[in-house]
Amino acid sequence: MFKKSLIAAVVAFSSANAAAITTEERQKYVEDFGMVSFMYPSEQASWYWENLDQVLPTASVKKAGVALPLERAYINSDLVYNATFNDTKLNDLFNGENPSLNSMMIVQDGKVIFEKYNIPANTKHVWMSNAKPTAGLLVAMLEAEGKIDVSKPLKTYIPALTGKDWGDVAVIDVLNMQSGMDHEENDAARANPNSWITKMMLAETGEAKDYYDTLINIPKAKAPGQAFEYSSANTQMLALLVSTVENKTFSEVFEERVWAKAGMTGDSYFTLTPDGYEVAHGLFNSNIEDMARFAMLFTDSWSATAKEQIVPDSIVKHIQQSVKPGIYKESPAHTGFIGMFPDEPIGGSYQFDAVFKDGDLYKGGMRGQGLYVSPDKNTVAVWFSNRVENHNVAGYMRGFIKDMK
Repeated sequence: MFKKSLIAAVVAFSSANAAAITTEERQKYVEDFGMVSFMYPSEQASWYWENLDQVLPTASVKKAGVALPLERAYINSDLVYNATFNDTKLNDLFNGENPSLNSMMIVQDGKVIFEKYNIPANTKHVWMSNAKPTAGLLVAMLEAEGKIDVSKPLKTYIPALTGKDWGDVAVIDVLNMQSGMDHEENDAARANPNSWITKMMLAETGEAKDYYDTLINIPKAKAPGQAFEYSSANTQMLALLVSTVENKTFSEVFEERVWAKAGMTGDSYFTLTPDGYEVAHGLFNSNIEDMARFAMLFTDSWSATAKEQIVPDSIVKHIQQSVKPGIYKESPAHTGFIGMFPDEPIGGSYQFDAVFKDGDLYKGGMRGQGLYVSPDKNTVAVWFSNRVENHNVAGYMRGFIKDMK
């Protein structure tokens, strides 16, 4: 796929939902699937984001029982549309001939106060990196049970990492994106076929061989704990950690501990690498409401969706308080996150990109997906997007939720 220029790959976007594609177009999409055609916004990419199970193997994550219906208590939608950031309004991203946002849901006190759809409401859409906290949460659960000590090195729990650079990295440094490995992720690294992150992602989609060997042999770039450096490889290592400790697949653990207990409306799925490992860092698909229900587990609204408290208050506080001071700005990785908001986060923790002084948590996904949790305001906001914007929706939501009474 890298024989095509990235400029050619980033084509003008038109919604794949405007009209059903033909059988011939679908077949061409399937044949042309690859990392580049998936990553860069286009009509074709948008189709992939809603139909990954047609191009990659998957592991289902099943719901259990009948979902508790979420009560609707809508506020005036103009309050959301008029949310501003950098002198622009959220309305500009929702409407027009080619709206940037596919869907959004805001839930306060367990009630849906706003929802908007530019795709069918029950569409399964890829979470992109919004999925990373699935791994962070499972590690936090195992930590709370005494099965993992996050201060210990990975080789304590994954013997195969003995003698590898990963082996000496403490679990907490992997959780908080400060592992020091040579895998920092950004568009420049993804465009470089020789970068370790690209090698890993190409192996995930079957465009290169040996996903597992590629992951565990990523070398060290610097000492861990020195800088926040974003990478999906950290999440993949956490998924391997969870699977090894529990002696089950990552998807099985997530289903048993979270999805099947959370009152979800539908099944979901992780895509799999050719050698059978979940792509836990981003290739998880569900509808928008179930992403909101996942976010609600981190708030006092958990009882509106689940019959038991899956994420104890102690875990939420632990995530809020586990930011390592002084390292968030030690690499260029932080600049994109800080630029998303009207005020600066204090750092990243347990796979959340941003933790704020008031305890709010944010996780973003490639091409504009988002998951925002405000335990203090008992409010969550989630959204699916179809392309990069100058202003990420996170900035609008941060301001909107901060101003809530």
